[in-house]
Amino acid sequence: VFVKGADDLIAKAKRIAAFALNAAPEGVEFADGEFSSRGANRKFDLFELALEAERLALPPELADGLFVTTDNEMHDPVFPNGCAICEVEIDPETGSLALTRYASADDVGRCVNPMIVDGQTHGGIVQGVGQALWEHVALDPASGQLLSGSFMDYGMPRADGVPSFRTQIVEVLSPTNPLGIKAGGEGGTTGAPAAITSAVADALRPYGILDVPMPATPQRIWQAMRAAGGKPIVSET
Repeated sequence: VFVKGADDLIAKAKRIAAFALNAAPEGVEFADGEFSSRGANRKFDLFELALEAERLALPPELADGLFVTTDNEMHDPVFPNGCAICEVEIDPETGSLALTRYASADDVGRCVNPMIVDGQTHGGIVQGVGQALWEHVALDPASGQLLSGSFMDYGMPRADGVPSFRTQIVEVLSPTNPLGIKAGGEGGTTGAPAAITSAVADALRPYGILDVPMPATPQRIWQAMRAAGGKPIVSET
């Protein structure tokens, strides 16, 4: 049986509850997440009713139990928003970089499971940080041979290279689907490269350096500082 929408789900659940409570469907009420009838001393939430339906000998039209199938096609795009801020410290002698603080706020629409979404945000941030600071496919210019073919040679982000994140989930409901949800996993990945490279450029601004290509490795940062003279530019006032 194809049942579309929450209203149809509740209507079908009331019919099953009426059968379980030996009551008329119109006498079954749904309130505070529970189905009940004035003439019965039992109540069911949706999960309890689904289990009860498996035990009952329901009439043919309800024989599939509390089973609902629905679909939704989204043809209109929705654009989440967010913000990422970080702090980096750069050693002027070696170009070594330390990511000391990172905070972000991500709009995911309606958040069904905040713990999972927060974990996705953290993982996405680390992926973006890896792109900004370490990850690079290195090829031999003469032969084209891959030089970073294993994790012994490829700069992967690790736990000791990132600080504890401060993250905030923002729920701006999407108008393009019934649940109001938006994508949640890409938020951290999208903002991190821009936040990191902007922080690096801000830290190197006294040297007259406006940009360091990703990944901003210590070697690249050191070379950029040496090319700029190795000393901050002091403005005369």
